[in-house]
Amino acid sequence: MMMNSIQWYEIQELNVMKNTKSNKMLRKKALGLWCVMAFLLVQGWGIKARAQGIDGNLVDRLKMHVGFLAHDSLEGRQSGSPAERKAAAYLIKHFAMHGLQAAGDSGRWTQSFPILVRQAAAPDAMLKVGRKVLEQGKHFVVLPGSGSGEVVGHSVDAGYGIESDSLNHHDLKDSLLMKDKVWWMRWNAPDGANPHGPYGALSTLERKIALAEKHGAKALILYPSKSGEPWPDSVMDRRTRSGRIPVLSLTEAGVEVLPTGFAGRSSSSIRLACRVVKEYVTASNVAGLIDNGANRTLVFGAHYDHLGYGEYGSSRHRGEPQIHNGADDNASGTAGLVELAAHYAQGQDKRFNYLFLAFSGEELGLLGSAYFVRHPAIPLDSVVAMLNMDMIGRLQDSSMQLGVHGTGTALEWPALVEAAAGPLRIKSSESGSGSSDHHSFYLNNVPVLHFFTGTHQEYHKPEDDEHLINYPGMAQVLACMVRLVDSLPAHGRLQFRKTSSADASASPRFKVTLGIMPDYFYEGEGIKVDGVTENKPAAKAGVLKGDILLQLGDFPLGDMQAYMKALSYQSKGQTANLQLLRSGQRMDVQVTF
Repeated sequence: MMMNSIQWYEIQELNVMKNTKSNKMLRKKALGLWCVMAFLLVQGWGIKARAQGIDGNLVDRLKMHVGFLAHDSLEGRQSGSPAERKAAAYLIKHFAMHGLQAAGDSGRWTQSFPILVRQAAAPDAMLKVGRKVLEQGKHFVVLPGSGSGEVVGHSVDAGYGIESDSLNHHDLKDSLLMKDKVWWMRWNAPDGANPHGPYGALSTLERKIALAEKHGAKALILYPSKSGEPWPDSVMDRRTRSGRIPVLSLTEAGVEVLPTGFAGRSSSSIRLACRVVKEYVTASNVAGLIDNGANRTLVFGAHYDHLGYGEYGSSRHRGEPQIHNGADDNASGTAGLVELAAHYAQGQDKRFNYLFLAFSGEELGLLGSAYFVRHPAIPLDSVVAMLNMDMIGRLQDSSMQLGVHGTGTALEWPALVEAAAGPLRIKSSESGSGSSDHHSFYLNNVPVLHFFTGTHQEYHKPEDDEHLINYPGMAQVLACMVRLVDSLPAHGRLQFRKTSSADASASPRFKVTLGIMPDYFYEGEGIKVDGVTENKPAAKAGVLKGDILLQLGDFPLGDMQAYMKALSYQSKGQTANLQLLRSGQRMDVQVTF
């Protein structure tokens, strides 16, 4: 009977474990120089020596790890899924086999944290206008940014919800009388749905909601003012922040079932209710420690989550759901983490303690590493550096080029990295910021390096499979890392430096960046700042870590989508008012892009 792939990997794993036990027995029986030499010929000098000659055992083990983690049965290792737990169990087994100590929560191997993965309007929303009961989905919808609640009251006409002295347009002249009413508000603006027109920044859904909340509306109902008008987006993203009041929108069919002119009429009797249902999962980092009793600790990291079936909207694949195995992203880095743990568990280098962190939630916004630095297993000021492996499986034999990012985060890095290159050609980048887990440590003043063999056309697609991995190339990357660690100063102190970098939250389509790292765990009003990049607009304006950004120019910053939209309207050289909350106090700063 033919073995399936998982059975093959399990047999390979058993062979590796048997070889490990045999080698331990050999060390005990080694008497005299000949036995020592024979052992060295069999075992090699660790990853560094084996990788120089591309030792077959190391390559086979890397293939075994990637093959297991990127197998279809792990269904893409989506954060918080049963498949993620299976991958975590695999890592725990190997960490334990090599003698690491559990370094998670309360003596466990894992550090767990919640992730909001999906939110949607419950199907039992109701809206009654006068005596007419409207049907959810047909006559009205619940909009992104809505809060949950039940409201009974009278209505008031809020026009387009636009207040502008420069445009001489004031829809809220009697705002005091509008308090504690249900507001009717038209979609878009007087010039239609023109984002680049004079009303563009004043007519976004986020601004309309913010205006209603600011002036004490009990609820907000939007409606089209003419047939064929473009709809506001009614799809709730997992990152959409819930507001404080219910926000609904009539459809054209909803307007038609009401008496003529009834939509928008003041003093209409309104009754409505809606619920925004949020779905959370529990994800887990895996943490293993080699405690050598040293004062300083070196952290190795790699994220082991991937995109699953692309169910949370992160995949570039379109069409029927497919498993995204993520062999390079990031089974490759995770396999490297396991082998480095095995290498340092041999105890030949006791200058530092070694902490091995496999992060979850990276694909959803660096959530696992962000959580760890808030709840560290060790004091962060005792960390020598954080060495991150993300996508190390596609080294090109023709170029032998390895990307090493973060070389500007310690004064010593450039010389040390170049000296450790060996046969590899280093393409370095000074920036400590980036879209991988080292970024979270850099924001906490830890020197970082990110090892990366480059992107490819299979990135974030179902085709990122194990047969495309260059396993001898992975061994070369690990050898480079070991050489680098060998060259670290014995006292374990590097001179940390801030680097200039692009705004990690901004997309290349933006003409400007603000220079902040948002706190992706924050679920309150506004954008909480988790880090500020030096010499960028936010830093120059005096924005600090922990500030909550509320409004940029005319754009309320309700959530990440609103933040990105606000950035897209800014231009280089433009100055805008940034309203923020600091230690409970509202304040305004001027930001120049």
